[in-house]
Amino acid sequence: MNVGIWVYAILVTISLLFFVFVYVMHRREVTRLSKKVEKLLKNDTHVELNTEFPTKDMEELVTALNCLLVTYREQMNTLQKKDETIKETITNLAHDLRTPMTAMQGYTKMLMESAKLSKEDRISVNVIYERLLALNCLLDQLFEFARIEAEELEICIDTVDLNAIFRTVAVSFYGAFEARGLEPHIEIADMPFLFWGDEKAITRIFENVISNALAHGISDYKFSSYVEAQQYTFVFQNVTKDIKETDTDKIFERFYTTDRSRSKKTTGLGLTIAKKLTTRMGGSIRASLKDCVFEIKICFQNKE
Repeated sequence: MNVGIWVYAILVTISLLFFVFVYVMHRREVTRLSKKVEKLLKNDTHVELNTEFPTKDMEELVTALNCLLVTYREQMNTLQKKDETIKETITNLAHDLRTPMTAMQGYTKMLMESAKLSKEDRISVNVIYERLLALNCLLDQLFEFARIEAEELEICIDTVDLNAIFRTVAVSFYGAFEARGLEPHIEIADMPFLFWGDEKAITRIFENVISNALAHGISDYKFSSYVEAQQYTFVFQNVTKDIKETDTDKIFERFYTTDRSRSKKTTGLGLTIAKKLTTRMGGSIRASLKDCVFEIKICFQNKE
């Protein structure tokens, strides 16, 4: 009797140990596969998953995961090809439109200088010329975006004073604010913000952000710079009615605009370009909205 109980106890113990072993091996294999999948998604080498604990369930799981990886790779390749096609189309379109646009501007300017135009005709020609200038600015923005996307825009790194650039750009917009009866409040730190970057690119970043503020803001413009947590920080604020809380996550996406009617004649590329140029120089840019006050904050690392 005692022998039977001992035999039974040993069998139960062996069974429990076996189940514990299988459970532990399953957990270990699932953890390993999870890390492997995460690694493949970040840096796909087209390697297939395999199992080091070949049970029926585990083999079925690995087979299903490999099928999903194949589908994922196919979809990513398709998206990449479409994205490349879009970039090429934008580049070609921008190139093709620049020449006739330049010609139209030239002919319109010649027409404006003609002494034979009546007063009414001169007004009409002036309107045409202004529209051509606006369209040309949009094309320039589109062309610049195409060059950035195609990685053709060269960044020339040198030591620059971010505050000096910021001040120059802010002053250059004074006439545009004055024409709307507005005066922005500007607070620029009384010290140079020396940074290793591209002066033209930084100028474009500040210009695009202030242009966006002019296009969508209505009042209480405030531009400031200061040092925060070892970072050169630039803040652009304004009251707005166009921008909603849901827009802040999409505001830097290409062709995204809060002006659904496109009446403000914007491409939706200004902030996209600003973000791409900022990140290329190691900076960060983000948008937020609180109590109708829209804010864009740009930070560059202070490496002094």
